[in-house]
Amino acid sequence: MTSRLSLANRWDAYTRKPFSLLVRLSMNRIFHGSNSDEEEDLNISMGLLLALLAVPGAFISIFLFDKYGSFLQWLRGQTNFDPLAAALPDEYFFIALSMVVTGSVAVWWWDSIFPDRRDFTNLVHLPIPTSRIFVANSVAILVLTCVCAIDVNAASSILFPLIVGASQLRFSFLAQFAGVHALVVVLASIFSFLAVFAIAGLLMFLLPYAVFRRISLYARFIIAASLVAMLSTSFAVPRMILDLPQSPHSSVRFLPSAWFLALCQLLRGRANPVLAELGHVAIFALLSTSALAAATYTLAYRRCFVRLPELADAPPGRLGARSWWFFYVLDLFVFRTPFQRAGYRFVTKTLFRNEAHALALGGFLALGAVFASQALFSAFNGKGIPEFPTPNVLSIPLILGYCMLLGIRFVFDIPAPPRANWIFRFLLDHSVNESVALARRIILCLVSPWIFFVALPIYLHFWGWTVGLFHIVLVTVWLALLTEVLLVGFRKFPFTCTYPSFQPSAVIAVIAFVLGYFAFAAMTSQLESEALASPVAGGVSLVMSLAVWYAVHRVRKSVVETDQHLIFEDLPAAHFELLRLTDGG
Repeated sequence: MTSRLSLANRWDAYTRKPFSLLVRLSMNRIFHGSNSDEEEDLNISMGLLLALLAVPGAFISIFLFDKYGSFLQWLRGQTNFDPLAAALPDEYFFIALSMVVTGSVAVWWWDSIFPDRRDFTNLVHLPIPTSRIFVANSVAILVLTCVCAIDVNAASSILFPLIVGASQLRFSFLAQFAGVHALVVVLASIFSFLAVFAIAGLLMFLLPYAVFRRISLYARFIIAASLVAMLSTSFAVPRMILDLPQSPHSSVRFLPSAWFLALCQLLRGRANPVLAELGHVAIFALLSTSALAAATYTLAYRRCFVRLPELADAPPGRLGARSWWFFYVLDLFVFRTPFQRAGYRFVTKTLFRNEAHALALGGFLALGAVFASQALFSAFNGKGIPEFPTPNVLSIPLILGYCMLLGIRFVFDIPAPPRANWIFRFLLDHSVNESVALARRIILCLVSPWIFFVALPIYLHFWGWTVGLFHIVLVTVWLALLTEVLLVGFRKFPFTCTYPSFQPSAVIAVIAFVLGYFAFAAMTSQLESEALASPVAGGVSLVMSLAVWYAVHRVRKSVVETDQHLIFEDLPAAHFELLRLTDGG
């Protein structure tokens, strides 16, 4: 007991030293961002974030039980099952997933990785050498990198080996498989984080600070799109990797995720000469990226942090001033009232200028791209184009539309910093609520272009006018119904309301959105596929659409009149309400 107290006292004394406090300060700044004073209402703890980062790997591991369960293999008549060969595509997916999640965290922390003007103002006047501030920030980055890499892969590093090795009699197989898997996915995560970090440092060093701030948002978009594209390849790349001995000059050799899969096979002793070479490339790339990240951080720190008082702030991005004609056209045909016209301009410029909103919406679109790529791969897995589109092919625009609508509805609840909503409180008439009409038209303008200018030509080209028009009309109707469902009870001017407080019903809402995804994308596409062959299924689809529309209409009609006023504070419902019988209320 005494030794435990002694260790606790020593640790407490160590954490109170100036250097330890600097490290903690840097970690809090990186985690909470450089605008934590403006986002204090979004109170996400480190523990909650780490729990959320571990969830994807855990769920995906559980879903693989059907593939590796010995009893289910026996029912399917599978004999001579090779778990290592069967695990190769899943191993690649976990490597790509770990790189995408960790890289996304680095993209989110892009602006807070390097010290900013506020750090300079708070620290430069203290009797602390700038070299010590530099080392403390470096240690904080190293600690957070390792924590994220381990946390993202913690659940999958335990569950996935247990599921794969459950049917094996030797414990050594499970231990070796788990060790190699954990090592490779953690190294892949570290590589992804440091690669984003190196790109940020290189741009900050090479470009003037004002230019760096202006292109920062676009650079993050490109990196995020590249990460999503890499994850989307997880359904096709493993087969290409197996064919590398026959085509050693394939472009798959340039994928970082393929390097770490080759390293995994090399450590397991199942690598051919081509994979062994790619495995050594993974080790070289990891070491080179680490050295480049350290060098660019040192140079960027030396150039920017010391000169922060001389550098002028610049907005992270802006919508071009030449887009006035676009707004003019929409004013003629879509937005008819001054409220709608001003609201659309405000929403559009916020989405293009504010990084939190743009990245949040991009995250939903990235999720949709991953699910859509999986459906696309399942539809054309070594097959030609069918005479009639399969349910997987029909579900692609539904998947993208579902994720896009959920993303738009989600970002509407994120206030734009600084929250100067007093001007909206002062100018807007709270009794006149056009928020639903405004939100509906904004969603229409954001979703319609890719439906009619991307999806429609593709379906017309491959399956003709009848199938193409029928499918696009059905997609439009269901997206319109989903829009009405998401806007039930919406009484806000987008981006001007405070953060909604967490409620127990939020968990139920998340579950409902997950179940809604399967109902919206899978069931609808299956019904449409049957409707192309049978008019009865088409009638069922029509009845379902009318039923959803009627349910939304009845819910809207049941809303109390006093609840139709605009709100600027999303407060939880009171547990007790006074009846006010004495004053007639």
